[in-house]
Amino acid sequence: MIMKKYVLYTVILLFSALAGCKKFVTPDPTDRYSESTAFKSEANATLYANSFYPVLNYYGLFGSAYLGGNMYTDGLTDIIKTGGSTIGSNGAIANLYATNPSLITADQNSLDIWTNAYYYIRLINEYIQGLNNSKLDNTVKTRLTAEAKFFRGYLYFLLMRNHGSVILITEPTTALLPRSAKDKCWDLVESDLDFAAQNLPDKRTAAESGRLTSGAAYGMKSRAMLYAERWQSAFDAAGKILSRTDGMYALNADYSKAFRSYTSGNKESVLEFNYSYPQLVHNYDAIASPGGDDAFFEYGGDVEPTQELVELYEKAGGGAVDWSSWHSENVTTTPPWETLEPRFQATVLYNGAAWKGRTIQAFSGGKDGWVSYPPAGGTNKGATVTGYYLKKYLDETHTDLVNVRSSQTMVEIRLGEVILNYAEAAYHLNKSSESITALNTIRSRAGLPNSTATGTAILTQIKKERTIELAGEGHHYWDLRRWNDAETLLTGLKVHGIKVNNLGSSFSYDYIICDDAPRQFLKKMYAFPILSSELVNNTNCTQIENW
Repeated sequence: MIMKKYVLYTVILLFSALAGCKKFVTPDPTDRYSESTAFKSEANATLYANSFYPVLNYYGLFGSAYLGGNMYTDGLTDIIKTGGSTIGSNGAIANLYATNPSLITADQNSLDIWTNAYYYIRLINEYIQGLNNSKLDNTVKTRLTAEAKFFRGYLYFLLMRNHGSVILITEPTTALLPRSAKDKCWDLVESDLDFAAQNLPDKRTAAESGRLTSGAAYGMKSRAMLYAERWQSAFDAAGKILSRTDGMYALNADYSKAFRSYTSGNKESVLEFNYSYPQLVHNYDAIASPGGDDAFFEYGGDVEPTQELVELYEKAGGGAVDWSSWHSENVTTTPPWETLEPRFQATVLYNGAAWKGRTIQAFSGGKDGWVSYPPAGGTNKGATVTGYYLKKYLDETHTDLVNVRSSQTMVEIRLGEVILNYAEAAYHLNKSSESITALNTIRSRAGLPNSTATGTAILTQIKKERTIELAGEGHHYWDLRRWNDAETLLTGLKVHGIKVNNLGSSFSYDYIICDDAPRQFLKKMYAFPILSSELVNNTNCTQIENW
Protein backbone atom coordinates (compact mmCIF):
# COMPACT_ATOMS: atom_id res chain seq x y z
CA MET A 1 0.00 0.00 0.00
CA ILE A 2 1.43 3.39 -1.02
CA MET A 3 1.13 6.18 1.47
CA LYS A 4 -0.98 9.02 0.07
CA LYS A 5 0.82 11.56 2.20
CA TYR A 6 4.50 11.64 3.04
CA VAL A 7 5.25 13.24 6.38
CA LEU A 8 8.60 14.87 5.69
CA TYR A 9 10.37 15.98 8.82
CA THR A 10 13.38 16.67 6.67
CA VAL A 11 13.67 20.39 7.29
CA ILE A 12 14.98 19.36 10.72
CA LEU A 13 16.50 16.04 9.69
CA LEU A 14 18.54 17.73 7.00
CA PHE A 15 20.91 18.96 9.68
CA SER A 16 21.57 15.39 10.80
CA ALA A 17 21.94 14.18 7.23
CA LEU A 18 24.26 16.83 5.95
CA ALA A 19 25.78 18.78 8.80
CA GLY A 20 28.57 20.58 7.00
CA CYS A 21 26.57 21.56 3.91
CA LYS A 22 26.09 25.31 3.89
CA LYS A 23 23.13 25.55 1.53
CA PHE A 24 19.72 23.99 2.04
CA VAL A 25 16.94 23.69 -0.49
CA THR A 26 13.50 23.71 1.13
CA PRO A 27 10.21 22.79 -0.59
CA ASP A 28 7.17 25.03 -0.41
CA PRO A 29 6.61 25.90 3.26
CA THR A 30 4.26 23.42 4.90
CA ASP A 31 4.62 20.54 7.30
CA ARG A 32 3.16 17.88 4.98
CA TYR A 33 3.69 17.18 1.32
CA SER A 34 1.74 15.07 -1.07
CA GLU A 35 3.45 12.43 -3.14
CA SER A 36 3.32 14.68 -6.18
CA THR A 37 4.96 17.53 -4.25
CA ALA A 38 7.65 15.28 -2.76
CA PHE A 39 8.78 14.20 -6.21
CA LYS A 40 7.97 17.26 -8.30
CA SER A 41 11.61 18.39 -8.33
CA GLU A 42 15.09 17.00 -7.79
CA ALA A 43 15.50 19.36 -4.83
CA ASN A 44 12.40 18.02 -3.09
CA ALA A 45 13.28 14.38 -3.76
CA THR A 46 16.82 14.97 -2.51
CA LEU A 47 15.49 16.58 0.62
CA TYR A 48 13.29 13.55 1.17
CA ALA A 49 16.30 11.23 0.78
CA ASN A 50 18.05 13.18 3.54
CA SER A 51 15.60 11.74 6.06
CA PHE A 52 17.32 8.34 5.73
CA TYR A 53 20.78 9.56 6.76
CA PRO A 54 19.98 9.70 10.50
CA VAL A 55 19.99 5.89 10.60
CA LEU A 56 23.79 6.11 10.53
CA ASN A 57 23.65 8.11 13.72
CA TYR A 58 20.98 5.99 15.38
CA TYR A 59 22.83 2.68 14.89
CA GLY A 60 26.29 4.20 15.19
CA LEU A 61 28.84 4.66 17.93
CA PHE A 62 27.14 7.69 19.47
CA GLY A 63 23.52 6.76 18.70
CA SER A 64 20.60 5.43 20.71
CA ALA A 65 20.43 1.81 19.53
CA TYR A 66 22.35 -1.11 21.06
CA LEU A 67 22.27 -0.40 24.80
CA GLY A 68 22.40 3.35 24.19
CA GLY A 69 25.20 3.51 21.60
CA ASN A 70 27.16 0.90 19.64
CA MET A 71 30.20 1.73 21.80
CA TYR A 72 28.51 -0.18 24.63
CA THR A 73 28.56 -3.46 22.70
CA ASP A 74 32.33 -3.64 23.29
CA GLY A 75 31.37 -3.80 26.97
CA LEU A 76 29.87 -7.22 26.29
CA THR A 77 33.35 -8.52 25.42
CA ASP A 78 36.77 -8.94 27.01
CA ILE A 79 38.18 -5.56 25.92
CA ILE A 80 35.83 -3.02 27.55
CA LYS A 81 34.24 -2.82 31.00
CA THR A 82 31.35 -0.42 31.56
CA GLY A 83 31.31 1.37 34.91
CA GLY A 84 27.78 1.13 36.30
CA SER A 85 25.93 -1.81 37.82
CA THR A 86 22.41 -0.45 38.32
CA ILE A 87 19.91 0.03 35.49
CA GLY A 88 20.04 3.61 34.31
CA SER A 89 23.69 4.14 35.23
CA ASN A 90 26.84 4.14 33.13
CA GLY A 91 26.35 1.26 30.71
CA ALA A 92 24.90 -1.02 33.37
CA ILE A 93 22.87 -3.01 30.83
CA ALA A 94 26.09 -4.11 29.13
CA ASN A 95 27.36 -5.48 32.45
CA LEU A 96 24.08 -7.22 33.18
CA TYR A 97 23.93 -8.78 29.71
CA ALA A 98 27.60 -9.79 29.83
CA THR A 99 27.21 -11.77 33.06
CA ASN A 100 23.57 -12.79 32.74
CA PRO A 101 22.67 -13.22 29.06
CA SER A 102 19.45 -15.01 30.01
CA LEU A 103 18.08 -11.48 30.44
CA ILE A 104 17.85 -11.43 26.65
CA THR A 105 14.51 -13.04 25.82
CA ALA A 106 11.84 -12.98 23.14
CA ASP A 107 10.02 -10.42 25.28
CA GLN A 108 12.87 -7.94 25.77
CA ASN A 109 16.29 -7.30 24.31
CA SER A 110 18.09 -3.95 24.42
CA LEU A 111 20.10 -5.05 21.38
CA ASP A 112 16.94 -5.47 19.31
CA ILE A 113 16.44 -3.17 16.29
CA TRP A 114 13.64 -5.01 14.43
CA THR A 115 10.80 -2.48 14.74
CA ASN A 116 12.88 0.60 14.00
CA ALA A 117 14.73 -0.99 11.09
CA TYR A 118 11.54 -2.12 9.40
CA TYR A 119 10.00 1.32 9.92
CA TYR A 120 12.80 2.80 7.84
CA ILE A 121 12.69 -0.05 5.31
CA ARG A 122 9.02 0.73 4.72
CA LEU A 123 9.78 4.41 4.18
CA ILE A 124 12.62 3.54 1.81
CA ASN A 125 10.42 1.19 -0.22
CA GLU A 126 7.75 3.89 -0.50
CA TYR A 127 10.42 6.37 -1.54
CA ILE A 128 11.81 4.11 -4.26
CA GLN A 129 8.34 3.48 -5.64
CA GLY A 130 7.56 7.19 -5.56
CA LEU A 131 10.77 7.89 -7.49
CA ASN A 132 9.91 5.25 -10.08
CA ASN A 133 6.46 6.74 -10.58
CA SER A 134 7.73 10.31 -10.80
CA LYS A 135 8.58 12.36 -13.88
CA LEU A 136 12.08 13.13 -12.68
CA ASP A 137 15.00 12.67 -15.02
CA ASN A 138 16.17 9.05 -15.13
CA THR A 139 19.67 10.04 -14.10
CA VAL A 140 18.29 11.70 -10.97
CA LYS A 141 16.05 8.71 -10.26
CA THR A 142 18.98 6.32 -10.51
CA ARG A 143 21.23 8.37 -8.25
CA LEU A 144 18.58 8.85 -5.56
CA THR A 145 17.50 5.22 -5.80
CA ALA A 146 21.14 4.30 -5.20
CA GLU A 147 21.15 6.35 -1.99
CA ALA A 148 17.92 4.71 -0.84
CA LYS A 149 19.15 1.21 -1.67
CA PHE A 150 22.35 1.83 0.27
CA PHE A 151 20.30 2.46 3.39
CA ARG A 152 18.01 -0.49 2.73
CA GLY A 153 21.01 -2.78 2.26
CA TYR A 154 22.60 -1.36 5.40
CA LEU A 155 19.45 -1.94 7.46
CA TYR A 156 19.03 -5.49 6.21
CA PHE A 157 22.69 -6.13 7.00
CA LEU A 158 22.11 -5.00 10.59
CA LEU A 159 19.01 -7.18 10.84
CA MET A 160 20.91 -10.18 9.48
CA ARG A 161 23.76 -9.49 11.89
CA ASN A 162 21.22 -9.75 14.70
CA HIS A 163 19.03 -12.62 13.54
CA GLY A 164 20.57 -14.60 10.67
CA SER A 165 17.23 -14.74 8.83
CA VAL A 166 14.66 -11.98 8.36
CA ILE A 167 11.58 -10.95 6.39
CA LEU A 168 12.40 -9.46 2.99
CA ILE A 169 10.18 -6.57 1.96
CA THR A 170 11.23 -4.67 -1.16
CA GLU A 171 8.05 -2.81 -2.06
CA PRO A 172 5.13 -1.22 -0.22
CA THR A 173 2.81 -3.97 1.01
CA THR A 174 0.49 -4.92 3.82
CA ALA A 175 1.07 -8.66 3.29
CA LEU A 176 2.20 -10.74 6.28
CA LEU A 177 5.35 -12.43 5.05
CA PRO A 178 7.50 -15.24 6.48
CA ARG A 179 11.22 -15.10 7.06
CA SER A 180 13.33 -15.82 4.01
CA ALA A 181 16.22 -18.24 3.69
CA LYS A 182 19.61 -16.97 4.86
CA ASP A 183 21.17 -16.90 1.39
CA LYS A 184 18.24 -15.04 -0.09
CA CYS A 185 18.52 -12.40 2.62
CA TRP A 186 22.20 -11.91 1.96
CA ASP A 187 21.44 -11.74 -1.78
CA LEU A 188 19.33 -8.65 -1.14
CA VAL A 189 21.99 -7.01 1.03
CA GLU A 190 24.58 -7.62 -1.66
CA SER A 191 22.40 -6.50 -4.57
CA ASP A 192 21.31 -3.29 -2.83
CA LEU A 193 24.89 -2.35 -1.93
CA ASP A 194 26.03 -3.28 -5.45
CA PHE A 195 23.40 -1.00 -6.98
CA ALA A 196 24.48 1.78 -4.66
CA ALA A 197 28.17 1.29 -5.40
CA GLN A 198 27.63 1.24 -9.15
CA ASN A 199 25.36 4.29 -9.28
CA LEU A 200 26.62 6.66 -6.60
CA PRO A 201 29.26 9.22 -7.56
CA ASP A 202 32.90 8.52 -6.75
CA LYS A 203 33.27 11.98 -5.22
CA ARG A 204 30.97 14.70 -3.95
CA THR A 205 31.26 18.42 -4.41
CA ALA A 206 31.85 20.65 -1.41
CA ALA A 207 28.17 21.57 -1.46
CA GLU A 208 27.29 17.87 -1.25
CA SER A 209 29.70 17.08 1.56
CA GLY A 210 28.31 14.30 3.74
CA ARG A 211 26.34 12.52 1.02
CA LEU A 212 27.00 8.91 0.12
CA THR A 213 29.65 7.92 -2.41
CA SER A 214 30.46 4.72 -4.24
CA GLY A 215 33.35 4.20 -1.82
CA ALA A 216 30.94 4.22 1.12
CA ALA A 217 28.87 1.52 -0.56
CA TYR A 218 31.89 -0.64 -1.38
CA GLY A 219 33.17 -0.18 2.16
CA MET A 220 29.85 -1.25 3.66
CA LYS A 221 29.68 -4.21 1.29
CA SER A 222 33.18 -5.32 2.31
CA ARG A 223 31.96 -5.33 5.93
CA ALA A 224 28.62 -7.00 5.33
CA MET A 225 30.00 -9.77 3.15
CA LEU A 226 32.35 -10.91 5.93
CA TYR A 227 29.24 -11.65 7.99
CA ALA A 228 27.70 -13.44 5.02
CA GLU A 229 30.95 -15.41 4.58
CA ARG A 230 30.92 -14.40 0.94
CA TRP A 231 34.65 -14.00 0.82
CA GLN A 232 35.03 -13.19 -2.86
CA SER A 233 32.39 -10.47 -2.63
CA ALA A 234 34.08 -8.95 0.44
CA PHE A 235 37.50 -9.18 -1.21
CA ASP A 236 36.31 -7.56 -4.43
CA ALA A 237 34.42 -4.76 -2.65
CA ALA A 238 37.41 -3.86 -0.47
CA GLY A 239 39.62 -4.12 -3.53
CA LYS A 240 37.55 -1.48 -5.32
CA ILE A 241 38.63 1.02 -2.66
CA LEU A 242 42.21 -0.17 -2.26
CA SER A 243 42.87 -0.14 -6.01
CA ARG A 244 41.89 3.49 -6.51
CA THR A 245 44.68 5.63 -7.90
CA ASP A 246 43.07 9.06 -7.52
CA GLY A 247 44.22 9.62 -3.93
CA MET A 248 40.66 9.68 -2.60
CA TYR A 249 41.51 7.39 0.32
CA ALA A 250 44.71 6.86 2.30
CA LEU A 251 45.71 5.73 5.77
CA ASN A 252 46.36 8.66 8.04
CA ALA A 253 50.01 8.51 9.03
CA ASP A 254 48.97 9.45 12.57
CA TYR A 255 46.59 6.81 13.93
CA SER A 256 45.22 9.26 16.52
CA LYS A 257 43.90 11.43 13.67
CA ALA A 258 42.17 8.59 11.81
CA PHE A 259 38.81 9.44 13.39
CA ARG A 260 38.45 12.98 12.08
CA SER A 261 36.24 14.21 9.26
CA TYR A 262 37.25 13.86 5.65
CA THR A 263 36.73 17.60 5.29
CA SER A 264 39.51 18.17 7.82
CA GLY A 265 41.94 16.31 5.57
CA ASN A 266 41.48 12.78 6.94
CA LYS A 267 41.51 10.65 3.81
CA GLU A 268 41.08 7.55 5.94
CA SER A 269 37.38 8.36 6.39
CA VAL A 270 35.28 6.37 3.92
CA LEU A 271 31.84 6.94 5.47
CA GLU A 272 31.15 9.41 8.24
CA PHE A 273 28.30 11.15 10.01
CA ASN A 274 28.82 14.81 10.78
CA TYR A 275 27.34 16.62 13.75
CA SER A 276 26.91 20.36 14.09
CA TYR A 277 26.78 22.17 17.42
CA PRO A 278 24.28 23.12 18.74
CA GLN A 279 21.66 21.73 16.33
CA LEU A 280 22.92 18.16 16.20
CA VAL A 281 25.02 16.81 19.05
CA HIS A 282 25.82 13.69 21.07
CA ASN A 283 27.08 12.79 24.55
CA TYR A 284 30.29 10.88 23.88
CA ASP A 285 32.64 13.12 25.86
CA ALA A 286 30.35 13.05 28.90
CA ILE A 287 30.10 9.27 28.54
CA ALA A 288 33.76 8.33 28.13
CA SER A 289 35.89 11.15 29.59
CA PRO A 290 37.99 10.73 32.74
CA GLY A 291 36.02 11.73 35.81
CA GLY A 292 38.32 14.64 36.51
CA ASP A 293 37.12 16.39 33.36
CA ASP A 294 33.79 17.04 35.12
CA ALA A 295 33.94 19.42 38.07
CA PHE A 296 30.86 17.76 39.59
CA PHE A 297 32.20 14.17 39.27
CA GLU A 298 28.95 12.87 37.81
CA TYR A 299 30.00 12.12 34.24
CA GLY A 300 32.53 9.93 32.46
CA GLY A 301 34.05 6.50 32.76
CA ASP A 302 31.15 4.65 31.13
CA VAL A 303 33.40 2.64 28.78
CA GLU A 304 36.79 1.60 30.14
CA PRO A 305 39.53 -0.53 28.56
CA THR A 306 40.38 -3.76 30.38
CA GLN A 307 43.77 -5.21 31.16
CA GLU A 308 42.94 -7.91 28.59
CA LEU A 309 42.93 -5.22 25.89
CA VAL A 310 46.03 -3.47 27.22
CA GLU A 311 48.03 -6.70 27.12
CA LEU A 312 47.31 -7.18 23.41
CA TYR A 313 49.45 -4.18 22.47
CA GLU A 314 53.08 -4.62 21.50
CA LYS A 315 55.99 -2.42 22.46
CA ALA A 316 56.61 0.62 20.30
CA GLY A 317 58.66 -0.71 17.39
CA GLY A 318 57.45 -4.28 17.97
CA GLY A 319 57.78 -7.10 20.44
CA ALA A 320 55.50 -8.62 23.05
CA VAL A 321 55.37 -7.36 26.63
CA ASP A 322 55.61 -9.83 29.50
CA TRP A 323 52.90 -8.69 31.90
CA SER A 324 53.30 -11.56 34.37
CA SER A 325 55.14 -9.33 36.85
CA TRP A 326 52.02 -7.19 37.18
CA HIS A 327 49.63 -10.13 37.73
CA SER A 328 49.92 -9.78 41.48
CA GLU A 329 49.51 -7.22 44.24
CA ASN A 330 51.72 -4.48 45.70
CA VAL A 331 53.95 -4.27 42.64
CA THR A 332 56.07 -1.12 42.90
CA THR A 333 57.40 -1.10 39.33
CA THR A 334 55.37 1.15 37.01
CA PRO A 335 53.60 -0.85 34.26
CA PRO A 336 55.19 -0.33 30.82
CA TRP A 337 52.38 1.86 29.50
CA GLU A 338 54.65 4.56 28.10
CA THR A 339 56.59 2.02 26.05
CA LEU A 340 53.59 0.67 24.12
CA GLU A 341 52.86 1.28 20.45
CA PRO A 342 51.00 4.35 19.08
CA ARG A 343 47.57 2.71 18.90
CA PHE A 344 47.65 2.14 22.64
CA GLN A 345 48.63 5.74 23.27
CA ALA A 346 45.73 6.93 21.09
CA THR A 347 43.19 4.53 22.61
CA VAL A 348 43.87 4.28 26.36
CA LEU A 349 44.32 6.83 29.13
CA TYR A 350 46.21 5.48 32.14
CA ASN A 351 47.57 6.80 35.42
CA GLY A 352 50.25 9.38 34.62
CA ALA A 353 49.16 9.95 31.01
CA ALA A 354 49.11 13.53 29.75
CA TRP A 355 45.59 14.83 29.15
CA LYS A 356 44.14 18.34 28.75
CA GLY A 357 47.26 19.96 30.15
CA ARG A 358 47.30 17.80 33.26
CA THR A 359 48.21 14.29 34.36
CA ILE A 360 45.63 11.52 34.71
CA GLN A 361 45.15 10.51 38.36
CA ALA A 362 43.42 7.14 38.11
CA PHE A 363 43.68 6.16 41.76
CA SER A 364 41.34 6.32 44.73
CA GLY A 365 41.26 9.91 45.90
CA GLY A 366 42.88 11.12 42.69
CA LYS A 367 41.33 13.70 40.42
CA ASP A 368 40.05 10.97 38.09
CA GLY A 369 39.35 8.45 40.82
CA TRP A 370 39.13 4.71 41.14
CA VAL A 371 36.31 2.61 42.63
CA SER A 372 35.88 -1.13 42.95
CA TYR A 373 33.24 -2.88 40.89
CA PRO A 374 30.33 -2.96 41.56
CA PRO A 375 30.45 0.65 42.75
CA ALA A 376 28.41 1.85 45.71
CA GLY A 377 24.96 2.96 44.63
CA GLY A 378 25.44 1.29 41.26
CA THR A 379 27.26 4.15 39.53
CA ASN A 380 30.98 4.90 39.37
CA LYS A 381 30.28 8.65 39.00
CA GLY A 382 33.08 9.15 36.52
CA ALA A 383 35.72 7.11 38.34
CA THR A 384 37.42 4.17 36.68
CA VAL A 385 36.88 0.57 37.79
CA THR A 386 39.69 -0.86 35.60
CA GLY A 387 42.33 1.82 36.13
CA TYR A 388 41.88 3.01 32.54
CA TYR A 389 39.76 5.36 30.43
CA LEU A 390 38.93 5.12 26.73
CA LYS A 391 40.73 7.95 24.91
CA LYS A 392 39.75 7.19 21.32
CA TYR A 393 37.28 9.70 19.87
CA LEU A 394 37.44 12.03 22.90
CA ASP A 395 37.71 15.74 22.10
CA GLU A 396 40.63 17.06 24.15
CA THR A 397 39.42 20.63 23.58
CA HIS A 398 36.02 19.90 25.17
CA THR A 399 36.25 21.37 28.66
CA ASP A 400 32.63 21.77 29.81
CA LEU A 401 30.97 18.36 29.97
CA VAL A 402 28.07 19.68 32.04
CA ASN A 403 26.74 22.42 29.78
CA VAL A 404 28.17 21.65 26.33
CA ARG A 405 27.40 18.48 24.43
CA SER A 406 29.72 16.90 21.86
CA SER A 407 29.83 17.32 18.09
CA GLN A 408 32.89 15.47 16.82
CA THR A 409 32.41 13.45 13.63
CA MET A 410 31.63 9.75 13.78
CA VAL A 411 33.68 7.86 11.19
CA GLU A 412 31.48 4.86 10.46
CA ILE A 413 33.87 3.24 7.99
CA ARG A 414 37.56 4.02 7.70
CA LEU A 415 40.24 2.67 5.44
CA GLY A 416 41.90 0.78 8.31
CA GLU A 417 38.81 -1.41 8.61
CA VAL A 418 38.54 -1.89 4.84
CA ILE A 419 42.14 -3.13 4.71
CA LEU A 420 41.42 -5.62 7.50
CA ASN A 421 38.25 -6.73 5.70
CA TYR A 422 40.38 -7.35 2.61
CA ALA A 423 42.98 -9.27 4.62
CA GLU A 424 40.39 -11.54 6.21
CA ALA A 425 38.57 -12.24 2.94
CA ALA A 426 41.89 -12.93 1.20
CA TYR A 427 42.83 -15.45 3.89
CA HIS A 428 39.62 -17.41 3.33
CA LEU A 429 40.25 -17.36 -0.42
CA ASN A 430 43.68 -18.91 0.15
CA LYS A 431 45.33 -15.71 -1.01
CA SER A 432 47.91 -15.75 1.78
CA SER A 433 50.25 -13.26 0.13
CA GLU A 434 47.54 -10.64 -0.35
CA SER A 435 46.26 -11.28 3.17
CA ILE A 436 49.57 -10.85 4.95
CA THR A 437 50.49 -7.83 2.81
CA ALA A 438 47.26 -6.07 3.81
CA LEU A 439 47.77 -7.03 7.44
CA ASN A 440 51.27 -5.61 7.40
CA THR A 441 49.98 -2.35 5.96
CA ILE A 442 48.08 -1.91 9.21
CA ARG A 443 51.08 -2.90 11.32
CA SER A 444 53.40 -0.61 9.38
CA ARG A 445 51.23 2.42 10.12
CA ALA A 446 51.60 1.55 13.83
CA GLY A 447 55.39 1.38 13.46
CA LEU A 448 55.43 -2.41 13.94
CA PRO A 449 57.52 -4.95 12.02
CA ASN A 450 55.91 -7.16 9.41
CA SER A 451 54.15 -10.27 10.58
CA THR A 452 55.64 -13.50 9.24
CA ALA A 453 52.59 -15.61 10.14
CA THR A 454 51.71 -18.50 7.86
CA GLY A 455 48.79 -20.90 7.56
CA THR A 456 46.08 -20.61 10.21
CA ALA A 457 48.32 -18.28 12.23
CA ILE A 458 47.46 -15.58 9.67
CA LEU A 459 43.81 -15.64 10.74
CA THR A 460 44.85 -15.55 14.39
CA GLN A 461 46.99 -12.49 13.67
CA ILE A 462 44.17 -10.83 11.70
CA LYS A 463 41.79 -11.27 14.63
CA LYS A 464 44.32 -9.78 17.01
CA GLU A 465 45.11 -6.81 14.78
CA ARG A 466 41.42 -6.21 14.17
CA THR A 467 40.73 -6.22 17.91
CA ILE A 468 43.51 -3.70 18.53
CA GLU A 469 42.96 -1.50 15.47
CA LEU A 470 39.18 -1.20 15.96
CA ALA A 471 39.06 -1.26 19.78
CA GLY A 472 36.32 0.93 21.15
CA GLU A 473 34.71 1.41 17.73
CA GLY A 474 31.86 -1.02 18.29
CA HIS A 475 33.07 -3.95 16.16
CA HIS A 476 34.46 -6.50 18.60
CA TYR A 477 31.23 -8.01 19.95
CA TRP A 478 29.84 -8.50 16.47
CA ASP A 479 33.17 -9.90 15.25
CA LEU A 480 33.26 -12.46 18.06
CA ARG A 481 29.75 -13.57 17.12
CA ARG A 482 30.49 -13.95 13.40
CA TRP A 483 33.77 -15.75 14.16
CA ASN A 484 31.86 -18.10 16.49
CA ASP A 485 34.47 -17.26 19.12
CA ALA A 486 32.17 -15.59 21.64
CA GLU A 487 31.05 -18.74 23.44
CA THR A 488 34.60 -20.00 23.97
CA LEU A 489 36.25 -16.67 24.78
CA LEU A 490 33.62 -15.11 27.01
CA THR A 491 32.07 -17.96 28.97
CA GLY A 492 33.57 -18.05 32.46
CA LEU A 493 35.69 -14.94 31.88
CA LYS A 494 36.18 -12.20 34.47
CA VAL A 495 37.93 -9.14 33.07
CA HIS A 496 40.82 -7.45 34.86
CA GLY A 497 42.35 -4.08 35.51
CA ILE A 498 45.20 -2.42 37.39
CA LYS A 499 44.38 -0.66 40.66
CA VAL A 500 46.81 2.16 41.34
CA ASN A 501 47.60 2.85 45.00
CA ASN A 502 48.92 6.29 45.88
CA LEU A 503 51.81 5.95 48.34
CA GLY A 504 52.53 9.67 48.48
CA SER A 505 55.77 9.97 46.55
CA SER A 506 55.25 6.75 44.56
CA PHE A 507 52.63 4.18 43.52
CA SER A 508 51.99 0.48 43.87
CA TYR A 509 49.88 -1.60 41.51
CA ASP A 510 47.39 -4.41 42.10
CA TYR A 511 46.07 -6.80 39.46
CA ILE A 512 42.30 -6.80 40.07
CA ILE A 513 39.15 -8.54 38.89
CA CYS A 514 36.59 -6.07 37.57
CA ASP A 515 33.56 -8.34 37.23
CA ASP A 516 31.37 -9.44 40.10
CA ALA A 517 30.33 -12.59 38.21
CA PRO A 518 31.80 -14.58 35.31
CA ARG A 519 30.81 -13.48 31.84
CA GLN A 520 28.65 -15.81 29.80
CA PHE A 521 27.68 -16.27 26.19
CA LEU A 522 24.92 -18.71 25.32
CA LYS A 523 25.28 -20.56 22.04
CA LYS A 524 21.81 -19.51 20.91
CA MET A 525 22.89 -15.85 21.13
CA TYR A 526 24.68 -16.16 17.80
CA ALA A 527 21.21 -15.34 16.43
CA PHE A 528 18.93 -13.14 18.53
CA PRO A 529 15.20 -13.82 18.92
CA ILE A 530 12.51 -11.78 17.22
CA LEU A 531 10.46 -9.98 19.83
CA SER A 532 7.25 -11.87 20.57
CA SER A 533 5.20 -8.71 20.01
CA GLU A 534 6.32 -8.75 16.37
CA LEU A 535 5.28 -12.38 15.98
CA VAL A 536 1.84 -11.56 17.36
CA ASN A 537 1.48 -8.96 14.63
CA ASN A 538 2.68 -11.35 11.92
CA THR A 539 1.51 -14.92 12.36
CA ASN A 540 3.33 -15.99 9.19
CA CYS A 541 6.70 -15.22 10.75
CA THR A 542 8.29 -17.95 12.86
CA GLN A 543 10.66 -17.43 15.77
CA ILE A 544 14.43 -17.78 15.35
CA GLU A 545 15.59 -21.32 16.10
CA ASN A 546 16.40 -22.15 19.76
CA TRP A 547 14.28 -19.27 21.06
